Amino acid sequence: MDKANNSKQKNLIIGICVALAAVLVIGLSVYTTLNDNGTLLRGKTAAESENFEINGTMMAYFYSSNYQNYANYLSYLGADPTVSLKSQPCSYLENGTWFDYFVDVTKSYTDELLALCEGAKAAGVELDADDLADIDTTLSQLEETAKSFGYTADSYATMAFGTGVKMKDIRACMELTALATKFSTEFNAGLSYTLDEKEAYYGEHTSDFEGVDYYAFTVNAGDFMAKDTEGNPVGDTTEASATAMAEAEKLAAASSADEFKSLIADYITANHDHEHDAATVDAEVESCFNYHKEAAAISSISEWAFSAKAGDTHMTGVEGDTTFNVYYLTKAAYRDETPTRNVRHILFTTDTYADDTKVNEVYAEWEAAGFSEEKFIELSNQYNEDPGSQANGGLYANVAVGDMVNSFNNWLFYTAKNVGDHGIVESEYGWHIMYYAGAGEGAAWETQVASALKTNDYNEMLTANKASITYNDKVIGEIDA
Repeated sequence: MDKANNSKQKNLIIGICVALAAVLVIGLSVYTTLNDNGTLLRGKTAAESENFEINGTMMAYFYSSNYQNYANYLSYLGADPTVSLKSQPCSYLENGTWFDYFVDVTKSYTDELLALCEGAKAAGVELDADDLADIDTTLSQLEETAKSFGYTADSYATMAFGTGVKMKDIRACMELTALATKFSTEFNAGLSYTLDEKEAYYGEHTSDFEGVDYYAFTVNAGDFMAKDTEGNPVGDTTEASATAMAEAEKLAAASSADEFKSLIADYITANHDHEHDAATVDAEVESCFNYHKEAAAISSISEWAFSAKAGDTHMTGVEGDTTFNVYYLTKAAYRDETPTRNVRHILFTTDTYADDTKVNEVYAEWEAAGFSEEKFIELSNQYNEDPGSQANGGLYANVAVGDMVNSFNNWLFYTAKNVGDHGIVESEYGWHIMYYAGAGEGAAWETQVASALKTNDYNEMLTANKASITYNDKVIGEIDA
C-alpha cells in the first residue's frame, strides 16, 4: 500500500475516533443529566409486590428517610457521615458496608409497607379525598419550606432526599404510606376476642402474663466513701464495700414488708444527701415498689422471684462488690385482675417549661370552660408534649396499675374516681393535667392477652402479604450514599 493510501486510512481512523469520542462525551452528558434528574432510576423497579411497585427514586426517598432517623447517632454507631457509606465496612454486618446496613433497615420498612398495601387491596381499602388532601397539605408545606430557602420544590427534594428524588416521588411514597397506615388502623380496630378466647390463650401462655410484686433497693459502697468537690466517691472501696454488704444483709434479714420499708427509710435518711422530710422519704420508699412484674421484665431475678413465696428476700452481690441489690417479695406469681382505667393527660415537659406557671394557666383556661372533655381535647392538641398520646387528645385507654410512672399511677388508681375527675400531677417528665375518662374494657390480664393476640394476628397478616415481595438489589445499589 502506498504512502497516500496509508495517510488517507490514518486520517479516516483518526476521524472515526474523534467522532466516537464526541459521541461518548455527548452520551455521558446525557447520561449525567438523566441520572441527576432521576429519569434513569425512576424508570427501574427497586421493589414490588403483587399489586404495588417502588421504583428507584422512591426507594432512594425511603432509604434517605430511614438513614436520617439515625443521622444524629452515626458517630456513636461507628459510621462517618462525611464519607460514602458504600466505602465503610459496617461492624454490625459480617461482610457489608454501612450502605448495606441502611438498605437492610429500609427493606424492613418497605416489607411492612408493601404488605400492608397488599392487605388494603384485598380488603378494598382506598385513599379518599380527605386522605389525598392531607398529602397535598404536607407537600404544600414542603414547597413553602423550599421557597423560604430560595429553592424550587424539586431541587429542595433532591437536596433533602438524594439525587433524582423529585416531589412526584415523595407524593408516590406518601400515598403508599398513607394507604398502609389507613389499613393498619382499620385492621387493628377490627380485631376483638371473646373472654373464652382470652382465657384459652392465657392458659396456654400463663408464664408470659403472671407477675410478682416486690420491693427492690440498691445499697452502694459509694454512700460510705469520701466525696470529691463534685460529689463523686473517692478512695479505696474495700472498707466501704464491707459496710455496704453489711447494710444489704441487714435489709435481707427483714421479716416483714413494713420492716423492709422501715430499713430503707433509715438508710435513705442516713446516707442520701437531700432534704429528709417524711413525705420525701416515704415517696422514695414507695418508688422502690414494683407491681406485677412479669418474668421477661426481670430476667436477672426471675428464677428466684417466680419460685419464691411472699415474705422471701433475695440479695445479689458478693464481698468486694460496690453495689448490692436487695429484694423483698410481697406477692408471689399471680394473674392481674385489677380493672383497667381510661385517662387523658396533657404533658408539659421540663425541657420546655422551667416551672408550673404555664400548666396552671392552661388549667385555669380549662376550668373557665367548665372542665369539659371537649375543651380538654382542644387543649391537648395545642399543648401536649407526650408523643404517645398527642394524636388522640391525650388519651390512654385500658391502663393497668403500674403502666405509668408512680405519681401518674397513684392519681389514677389509688383513689375512687368518677368520670370527669381532674387534677395536676408532677412526675420526672414534667407536669400532667389529668382527666379521668372512665373504666377500661376489663381486667389488666385481659388487656395484656388481647394485645398479644392482636400482635400475633397482625404479624400473621404481614407474613402472608409479604410472600409476593421481591427486590432488585442492582437497582438499589445505584442509590447515592
